[in-house]
Order: sequence, then C-alpha cells, then structure tokens
Amino acid sequence: MKRILIYFLIVLLTSLCSCNLFQTRTPEEPNENSSNFPPATTPQTLVDNFTKSINQKNIAIYQNCLIQNISLFKFYPSADAFSIYSNIFQNWNLNSEITFARNLFSKFSNQESPEFIVNNPSFSSYSTDSTVFVADYELVINSKDNSINNSYQGTVQLVLVLDNSGLWKIAKWFDFRKQTDSFQTISFLKAKLNS
Repeated sequence: MKRILIYFLIVLLTSLCSCNLFQTRTPEEPNENSSNFPPATTPQTLVDNFTKSINQKNIAIYQNCLIQNISLFKFYPSADAFSIYSNIFQNWNLNSEITFARNLFSKFSNQESPEFIVNNPSFSSYSTDSTVFVADYELVINSKDNSINNSYQGTVQLVLVLDNSGLWKIAKWFDFRKQTDSFQTISFLKAKLNS
C-alpha cells in the first residue's frame, strides 16, 4: 500500500511540474465574430449587425437579428413579387427566412460575398420598445450561380422591437419597389431561393 501511495505521489508531482500550472499563458486574440457583432442594445447596432451578417455570410448572426418567435416574425414582399410568387409568400415565416439566408450564403465561395448596402437610413420611434427603420437598399450578387446574379434594389422598412433580454430584433420586414427603378427587389431573390 505504501508503494502505491509513493508511486501515486511521484506521478502527481511529475505531472504538476510538467504542466506549468501556475505559469500565465499568452493571451488569445479576441474572437473576431464577437467584436464585429456586439449585442444589439440599440436599433443602430442591430441594423449594423444585420448588414454585416449578410456581407460576411454569417448565418448565426443573421438569425440572431430576427425575433425568435415564429408567430411574430413577418416578411411582406414587394407587390410585384407577391403577384408572381404569392404561393411562396403566403406561408413565409421565420424558418423560410433562415432557409433563404442559408441558400443565399451557400451560393458563394469562401472568397466571394454578397454586398448589401443601405442608403438614406432613418429611424422613427413609436415607443420605447419599438422603432421603424427605413432605407433604400442595394444587394449585389456575383456568385457561382449565374441564375441569381443581379443587383436587387428597393426600399426596406424594418419594424424593430426589444425582446425579453433587452436586445433589439427585427419583427417585421417590408420590401418595396422604388417606382423609378427597373431593378427587382430582394423579394424576387427570396422567392427564387426558396422555390
């Protein structure tokens, strides 16, 4: 019994000494994803995170920008897209939205990305726990799938709400065609990638 105890102590001391248990390690670089996507404690942070999630093909952040209640999230397509793809958009929900983003991001190689640009952004407040974001947008697609390559343009209106954790989320997304444009809206792309 005494031999086993001595053997155990030798093994324990050897492993403790070889592990450098009390030596500090070199600090790791900050996680790029968390620093690029801070918690959406303001509506502007949410919009920034949403835009970057598309431009960086980050499905986790894209999904995190959306309200996680399947009955609360709504997407309202542009009227011209709805007239063609009403069967797709009648049942559009949170799962459809996430499927769209996954399908979109999968169309790009590691070196390629979509380019989502917002212009003329504005917020209008309704209450302390909701606001509306409106902007003109352009989504440029140059992917390995030529059938979706295009420039999609329109006006986006997002209804942003505070969730139970105090973070801003997208609850409703309205897509409008600009009357002066001949470009298709993002609604057409959503229909193509979910059909």
